[in-house]
Amino acid sequence: MTPNTQAILTDSEIMEMLGAFYSEALRFLGVPQDQWAEIREGMAFDGTEGKVSIISINYEKHKILVNLPVLKMIIQSNPKAAGDTPSVYRSYGYKLARRWQQYLKTGERRIFEQDKDSDDFAMALGIVKGLPQIDLPINESIVEAVGHNPFDREAAIRMLRDEFGMDCCVKQGFDISNKETRMFVTLTDGERQRRGTELLKLFEDSNNCSLPKINEGDRGSKSNPFANVDEAADHILTIEKERLGTDVYRQAIKDEQYFFDDRHGCFRISWASANVGYYPLEGVDYPCFVVNQLSHRDGHAAEMPRFSIKPSLAKNKFLYRGQSQFYKKCVPNLFRDEIKVKNHQFVDDVIQINELEVLLRQHPLVKLFEQGFYLLHEFFRFRVDYEGLSQHYYNRTPMLDLTSDMEVAKFFAVTWFNMDKDCYEKYDGDELGVLYYYDLAPDAFIPREGRDYFVETIGKQPFMRSGNQSGFLIRLDSGKNFNALPEVRYVFFRHDAGITDRIFAESENGDKYMPLEMLRTHWYKRMSDEKARKEISPEALRLNYENNPGVSHNSIVKALQSKGFHVSKKNRQYFTEEEFEMYYAGALDFWAEFCSDVYIYSPEGALLHKHLLNLPNDPRYRWAFYRQDIMK
Repeated sequence: MTPNTQAILTDSEIMEMLGAFYSEALRFLGVPQDQWAEIREGMAFDGTEGKVSIISINYEKHKILVNLPVLKMIIQSNPKAAGDTPSVYRSYGYKLARRWQQYLKTGERRIFEQDKDSDDFAMALGIVKGLPQIDLPINESIVEAVGHNPFDREAAIRMLRDEFGMDCCVKQGFDISNKETRMFVTLTDGERQRRGTELLKLFEDSNNCSLPKINEGDRGSKSNPFANVDEAADHILTIEKERLGTDVYRQAIKDEQYFFDDRHGCFRISWASANVGYYPLEGVDYPCFVVNQLSHRDGHAAEMPRFSIKPSLAKNKFLYRGQSQFYKKCVPNLFRDEIKVKNHQFVDDVIQINELEVLLRQHPLVKLFEQGFYLLHEFFRFRVDYEGLSQHYYNRTPMLDLTSDMEVAKFFAVTWFNMDKDCYEKYDGDELGVLYYYDLAPDAFIPREGRDYFVETIGKQPFMRSGNQSGFLIRLDSGKNFNALPEVRYVFFRHDAGITDRIFAESENGDKYMPLEMLRTHWYKRMSDEKARKEISPEALRLNYENNPGVSHNSIVKALQSKGFHVSKKNRQYFTEEEFEMYYAGALDFWAEFCSDVYIYSPEGALLHKHLLNLPNDPRYRWAFYRQDIMK
């Protein structure tokens, strides 16, 4: 699979991308939006000699004209820029912003192409924003034409120090994307230490600010419950807003202008930051999702990291969980059988997770996510969370569900799941309901010494449940009670039939959070059929064996056989032809809905989203959306 090396942007898209980088740089420079010059396509002339130019700035009228045919000709004549690489437009956009900012500041008017200050700024900001740093030889003809070296790295480093307040230097490192060693600009050791000390203090201040305890008799306690789930939810949201406003670490994240990866010692693009889910998004409706590049997988250092599509947490300090009844021990369903826990016998449950993975790997979208695809010149390979999907589709796992959407938590707080009917029903009992809130400390998503649990993102997957539920997961060890975690608080409420009716209707009788799709019908049929459930494919057995180093193949087989399982001679579980027909009949509608609330945090994010939405029309990826004889 290779990127498209032909021009892939329309003229309007080129102007959109150029304008996006221009706007990003103006915001970085702190120029008020009402002072921005308008940027548009037009015939550009050199201000001194009247020659046709790439770009001209009309300072009096606050207009910037871009001679698009000339710009495209120059870009397409450069083999390094073939295919409308965004890096070229980024450079022009940054330069334009700097030239305009300097005019507003000093009143000085310069010819755009000959302005060394804007070239130095474009290079400096490109470094900070994670633009790949390419070692370019000095081109004497360019130097002669513009009067300076437009790729002066030392000048950019001086600007980073003197204007950006960052002490930087040049070091040697390995470029994963190009698989080669090269020189790159990074923070000096002293600057890294200074920055790390500042962030660590904010991190610790936030981590040490624990939630107030709820004592018996307090509002929301068992002896003094809220009158209904709405009141309980409003109480939690009020606490959350207060906590978010005083969280110094989150405030620092909100103000971040760049992402420095301290682990690898380099600047990286914003979507590679673990904090991208906390970044505020402009002009969007919440809840929504943000694309996040994950860390390298163990044993895959040479492979480009995968991406997740996580619910945006820009407005969240808490995750939530709703239950229609309270249990003194709130544990994952894998650990609710005390005999299994006592004997550590979970192979019959874990093998179903393996079996589900075998099944899912046949699905066209799963294949697409696993193989990856290009949007413009960026390669995206999304993580398929097989264990997380198992949690959402009838299997027992060592995880509990959490959500970033209070409306989702409220739904689960007033309903119960009827496995016999494969649907949610309104709770009409006499027990108190409970709403949980889980405090998102700065290290909530990463393992920490002395803590045997952490939050995981499942987010959007090729199947709808986890995305519709704005899903997160928390993995707990056997014997760990969710109620007792220091990050957890919960409040009780009385059930109100009228409010339950309203919430149930708003959820489309549960279909909003548990939509009809091929995985639901197929896996429910298997898990509710004892004979089918106990037939195990050789591929699922192989996965189980690979995931259990130190355990022999025969011991796994014997353990399964002792529980009445049969290892089939068939290679795998299959989706049926009818199920594939169901998928392809709705594939385009599904994809449009899937992409509708997905955002890529980047100046060119809107264009990337447009190309993501248009993926079914890309000849390289049509196979994932249009019917083929995939059973062969």
